[in-house]
Amino acid sequence: MKFAGSVLAAGLMVSLAGCASSTGSEEMTLAEGAERECRSIKEFGSMLPKRVCNNKATWADIDERNEEQAKEFKDKIDSRYTPIPREPGM
Repeated sequence: MKFAGSVLAAGLMVSLAGCASSTGSEEMTLAEGAERECRSIKEFGSMLPKRVCNNKATWADIDERNEEQAKEFKDKIDSRYTPIPREPGM
């Protein structure tokens, strides 16, 4: 459970960083996708961030997966704690 929480938190941080640095176009060219990009990712249990380098296409896949997992997690929490609507006439 602790590992899943740290993965989710790291994913949210990475996805927020990706949102802040996004450009106007959604598509990237082959040359842009092949460029290396390094990010500092904070890990639980460590005071220093870990530097991870991947190409931009890989980071785009990671960001997309993290957004999808965060949305699924939020939907599960919302469905679990959403109050049951009252029936009419009660």
